[in-house]
Amino acid sequence: MRAVAWLVGLLPWGAMRVLGSALGALAGGVLRIRRRATEAALARAGVAAPARTAARVYASLGASVFELLWLAGRPADALDAHVAFSPGTIARLDALLAGGRGLVIATAHTGNWDLAACAAARWLRGRVGLHVVTKRLSWRALDRFWQRLRADRGVILLDALGAATRVRDALGAGGVVALLVDQAPDPARRALPSPFLGEVARHDLAPAILAARARAPIAVVLARRLPDGTHRVELVDAIDAAELRGGRCRVDAVALRIAAAVERFVLATPEQWLWLHRRWKGGATVERRS
Repeated sequence: MRAVAWLVGLLPWGAMRVLGSALGALAGGVLRIRRRATEAALARAGVAAPARTAARVYASLGASVFELLWLAGRPADALDAHVAFSPGTIARLDALLAGGRGLVIATAHTGNWDLAACAAARWLRGRVGLHVVTKRLSWRALDRFWQRLRADRGVILLDALGAATRVRDALGAGGVVALLVDQAPDPARRALPSPFLGEVARHDLAPAILAARARAPIAVVLARRLPDGTHRVELVDAIDAAELRGGRCRVDAVALRIAAAVERFVLATPEQWLWLHRRWKGGATVERRS
């Protein structure tokens, strides 16, 4: 993988989208990996032209693969020219961190989420750590490459299994913890069923619960790929720690607020979300929210 990354790193950044489109066409058009499920999910969510949008979904994912390979073959500061924070985002995140109780970032598989994590780690370097709760890939060689790429760029990785204690310690030290909120949570975890993109999904309560216990604020931060091939990291909602006081009802309300923010973002840029994921395990179709 390192040799491939070195070769990709020799190419100009603009080539990543070209290569990504080819990889996406192979995965989604030839091999048709979860293509039918992706188009069905897009249709349920009310996205126009599901087949055409699905092709763009696979192209975006393909570009993300090559962008990560490119980054692995370049110095860490090469990322600075291609990923930026939206206006006002840094100031708002600084304000949330000013309380000294840490910060929970609720994020999702939008744009190139791994590039966004690396950019956030660079922004925080020398201040507090960015801890990302992550799952392991079944392909061990790829998992080692992926985990090392992020770790080398300052991302502190926490295995999802048994992460609660380390999350608590990180927040207690004033650190930042990022959790992906658009995955189907483990059946054993507390979750709240509610409509999401046209079908009932189980929403993970962990970000709201962890923030409530630590008395930390929550920032909903998502990544977007721009038409010129660069990326923007956006803070789309901020939830003060005081809004989590009041027990389970407030935790549930915050979890649904986070899900709604992600849903709005996805519907605005449907080609940039991971529709391939089995998000609606056991869900039932519901009327789409306007």
